[in-house]
Amino acid sequence: MILKTLSPFLSHEFIILPKMKIKKYISVFILVLVLLSCKEEKVQLTQVCVLIDVTDEKFRDDNFVEENLSKYLRLMKLDAESGGYSGGEIKLSLINEISDSKSKTVKIDVAETGMMGENPLTRRDEVQRFNNNLKESFGSVLNEADWGTNASKIYQKVTRELLKMKRKEADRNYLIIYSDMLENSDLFSFYGQNWQQQIKKLTGDPANTLQELAKKGPELPDLSEFEIFVVVTRNPENDEKINLSEQLWTALFEYRGATVSFNSDLEL
Repeated sequence: MILKTLSPFLSHEFIILPKMKIKKYISVFILVLVLLSCKEEKVQLTQVCVLIDVTDEKFRDDNFVEENLSKYLRLMKLDAESGGYSGGEIKLSLINEISDSKSKTVKIDVAETGMMGENPLTRRDEVQRFNNNLKESFGSVLNEADWGTNASKIYQKVTRELLKMKRKEADRNYLIIYSDMLENSDLFSFYGQNWQQQIKKLTGDPANTLQELAKKGPELPDLSEFEIFVVVTRNPENDEKINLSEQLWTALFEYRGATVSFNSDLEL
């Protein structure tokens, strides 16, 4: 193939050039072929929504944001030190006694890749600014939160955020929930008399449960393109409830097609 491409140059006039010069021309030509055949980095547009339950004051810790930002960037194929060309948005909102609450969203555009793409150093600076904006915005939301409230309208808040994400275009969708997922609302509750019996009934028939919940609030949408991470705080007092909570929410999310992970830390 290379010889065929070089044939116009291999004329009688070209052949009489010194051998060293011929080798130089061939080397340059091969280098150009290699550069042109290089594949551009595949970039993706990612949505990440982070929900934090204000009933757990553990998440108001000053180190919480610092410890988790790098993980959020990793989901977006970005790194504060090396950069990356993918883009998208990260949103932070709170779970409290209100079914919808204030939030902060930070965005970064997808960058051009390849030989004519954005300068890697310039892109790294953009990613670092994105990281700093995230840190500042998230810190602001957490500092202004009303921590320690008793009621948690988890189902309505989670469903509303998922519906908002569904209305946007993205290659990958992640929902990260920092909560024990112990709903305490008019829909259902992990507290009061006979709570265990009620939760087990809801878990046993997710189709009927979702149908009944949709009559009282927003309907949980199709989640086949979503990955959901639930980060819980366990202790001897709540361990039994957390186990039942995991069973219920996993049943509901998976019934709608999501990939679900329940852990004590954000494991990617």
